[in-house]
Amino acid sequence: MPSSFVERGFAHRFFPKISLLFGYFADAVPFAWFDVLVIAGVLYLVWVIRRRRWLNLAVTVSVAYLVFFWSWGVDYHREPLQTKLALDAQATTASAIDLFRQRAATELNSLYPQVAGTPYDEDQIRQACVTRVARVVERLDGTQWRAATRIKVSILANPWFRFAGIDGFFNPLAHEPIVNSRVLDIERPFVISHELAHGRGYPDEGDANFVGLMATLMSDTPRLRYSGWLELWLYLRTRDSDHLLDPGPRQDVQRIFDRLRSERIAWVSNLQSSLLNVFLKANNVAEGIASYNRIVILAAGTEIEWDRFR
Repeated sequence: MPSSFVERGFAHRFFPKISLLFGYFADAVPFAWFDVLVIAGVLYLVWVIRRRRWLNLAVTVSVAYLVFFWSWGVDYHREPLQTKLALDAQATTASAIDLFRQRAATELNSLYPQVAGTPYDEDQIRQACVTRVARVVERLDGTQWRAATRIKVSILANPWFRFAGIDGFFNPLAHEPIVNSRVLDIERPFVISHELAHGRGYPDEGDANFVGLMATLMSDTPRLRYSGWLELWLYLRTRDSDHLLDPGPRQDVQRIFDRLRSERIAWVSNLQSSLLNVFLKANNVAEGIASYNRIVILAAGTEIEWDRFR
């Protein structure tokens, strides 16, 4: 679809109204609508097979796709996020990225004492993330509305998340952000912000990463900033760079890797990556899962204008 029409006609005018309605629906219950849809889908599939109602199945799948596309999926055809940003090419050279990596290590070392001594409050962090993501999207698009704010845990999907190494998921049929319950407290602010960014019309993974990063890095809350810099560090780090970190942040990085190694099953993770890659490419994201890595270029190349997202 024409990106200019999607950007100005749909994303800025119609999507906020659609998201508002879906947001009330998503927040109406504490459980994940995704679980309800899966159970209903399995029961319906059994009925279709037993009654051989193949036409009914085709119609149902078609309707589900249309709901997905016209309530959220069309946002995959938006104008690229970088068109709204002033990217500095000099800030993305190899030498500049080395300096940026050192900046990230300095920020983590500075923030760690502030985070390590404070208890984690999920409700407070969630509300802070909701406010911050809304602020970043307002700065990018000039739009304001109430989207879904409840962060769900899916009983059915959580085991798959663990085995596949998935931190979160946005259910586009109910507009609900879902987060892996095993994600660590140091990871949760960024993961929550990333999924909330999907809910505000940024389905592209690289774009959602940038929105989540600005929501956390430019926050007044140390725990949000620490989570954002920690996520960025996972993309910036090299085999020889962890020496830049103090023992505390270095231990947190190790905790994340330990969690993933203890839960992830290689073939499940590879299957999930392949499926996601196909899905993203089918929805106008030519880079596929490589789009996640765009966070480094967008972050380093726009540092000069980060203050606009405070």
